[in-house]
Amino acid sequence: MSEYPRFALEFPVRMHMTDQNGFCHAADIMRFMQETAIMQLEQWGPNYAAMQSRHQAFVLSRITIDFSIPVRYFETLSSNTWACATSHGVSFDRDFLIFNEKKETVVSAASQWALIDTQNARLLHVEDCGIDYVCGDTVTTSLPLRFRIPKDANLVTVGEKIVRYSDIDNNGHMNNTHYCSLYCDFLPIAEQGAEQRVAALSIAFQREAVQGETILVTRTETPDENGVYYFRTYRSSDHAVNTEAAVRLTPMESRN
Repeated sequence: MSEYPRFALEFPVRMHMTDQNGFCHAADIMRFMQETAIMQLEQWGPNYAAMQSRHQAFVLSRITIDFSIPVRYFETLSSNTWACATSHGVSFDRDFLIFNEKKETVVSAASQWALIDTQNARLLHVEDCGIDYVCGDTVTTSLPLRFRIPKDANLVTVGEKIVRYSDIDNNGHMNNTHYCSLYCDFLPIAEQGAEQRVAALSIAFQREAVQGETILVTRTETPDENGVYYFRTYRSSDHAVNTEAAVRLTPMESRN
């Protein structure tokens, strides 16, 4: 494989992407990153059509994101991504950095993807995807990509989410960026006048949720000593674990 530079795209933050405090939603930040990854594949290959013809698809397995500086509406962001040289076996590693107009790092993320055969859901080796470009850079995040919910964590049911038409994507199941919104909706930041924001999150995707599925949401009642809440979601149809997540909150900065 050859050493390549990062791939970058610019994204403007629109008003409808912001919350009650004027900060960009975590889910929209995640969408910026994934669109950057998709466009790198479209321009550098293999593109979506080529992968479809080979019955291949990338499926997000894990992602950990640090939201270092809150992003406000009307800012223009530079979203950078690259295929990591650490990819091997059935794990495809991809990292991200997002910069604001002051060239400050506002978001750092590391992710791990699985390459699957869409005809039989069989895992494929990353070498089978035909990506011959990598970047040696690595990203460090505050929450690990692989985490464990403590065995003594007291997870209680906090609600449920019905997967609707607007949640699903071209793969026929709830798009992974919507899980950011799901967790936020069941955290104190969803309360009017909340003075906290998401500082970091790490998600492990285990099973898909299709349209019409009801997702049962459990969460630790209080954060741990590091300010982290843990989530475990289940599909109501078979009570199988859907996702697990760790989310750390931080006090809200001034909007000025």
